[in-house]
Amino acid sequence: MANDFYAQKIKDGNKTQVTYEYNSYRSMTFTNTHSAAVSVTLYVTSQLTTDITNTAVKCNDTDGIATPNSVTLTVDTTTATADALLDERVYKSDGTLFGVCTAINSGTEIVFSGGLVNAIANNDNLYTGTRYTMLNAVVIPANTALKLEPSDFEFDWQSYNMYIDSSNASGYIDIITRF
Repeated sequence: MANDFYAQKIKDGNKTQVTYEYNSYRSMTFTNTHSAAVSVTLYVTSQLTTDITNTAVKCNDTDGIATPNSVTLTVDTTTATADALLDERVYKSDGTLFGVCTAINSGTEIVFSGGLVNAIANNDNLYTGTRYTMLNAVVIPANTALKLEPSDFEFDWQSYNMYIDSSNASGYIDIITRF
C-alpha cells in the first residue's frame, strides 16, 4: 500500500471538493500544470450540526415545505453564491438540516434537488458548516509543485469535507494524495 495514491485534476477556478475514502495519508502534492502562477486555498467545511456559520442569506419564500422532491427556493438579504452554498448542507440556526444546495440559479434562487428534510420558513437564516482554512491564497508558480505532509492537511473525513479553490479560471491543478 506504500505506493497507492489518489489523483484529482482541478480544471477551473471554482470551489471543488477534494474527494477521499480514507483518513490516513502520507502526503498531498499540488502540481501547477498551467503556464501562469495559480493561487490555491484549501479548507475543510464542518458537516456537524453543532458547528455551523450564518451565510447571511435568508429564505424569501413560503414554499419551503419538507419534501423528497426538488425544491427551488427564493432567497434574499445577501446574494447567494456558489462559494457559500453550492454542494453544502444548509441548516437552520439551531442545527436543523434543511438539505443540500445542489444549484445556484441566480443570486436570489437556490435549488435543493434532493428535496428538503425539514421545512424552511420565510426569513429563516441559512447556515452552512463552519470553514477552517488550511492554505489561504498560496501562490504556486507555473510548472511547480507544493507538497504537504499529513500534519498540514489531515482531517476527520466523517465530520468535514475538504475543498480547493484556485484563482485561475482554468485552474490546471493536479492533486496527488499518497496513502
